[in-house]
Amino acid sequence: MTPDELLETMRAVLTDEREGILRFDGEVISRASEAKSAVLRRVRAAPLAERPALCAALDELQPALRCNLILLTHARAYLRDMQEELQAKSESAVIPVITRRSA
Repeated sequence: MTPDELLETMRAVLTDEREGILRFDGEVISRASEAKSAVLRRVRAAPLAERPALCAALDELQPALRCNLILLTHARAYLRDMQEELQAKSESAVIPVITRRSA
């Protein structure tokens, strides 16, 4: 994998992920997460001499990664707020409570 191939692949994955976040599509978000993990496994499997260039290419993706993280954080908060609002309106709501996992 060349740095250009890495950037092209990751940009496509991040675009798909962003669209999934905006549509609240958990399946698309999960596929994007798996795709990102697969790309990182390929980077780790690359010969040591190639890794610095690949890591430098990954650095270029920080703004897009940060954007998706912010969108995902806001989407999660929005869903939590909507759930709380629905539960406040009706105790008989059939929506499971989303709780935070402790570290």
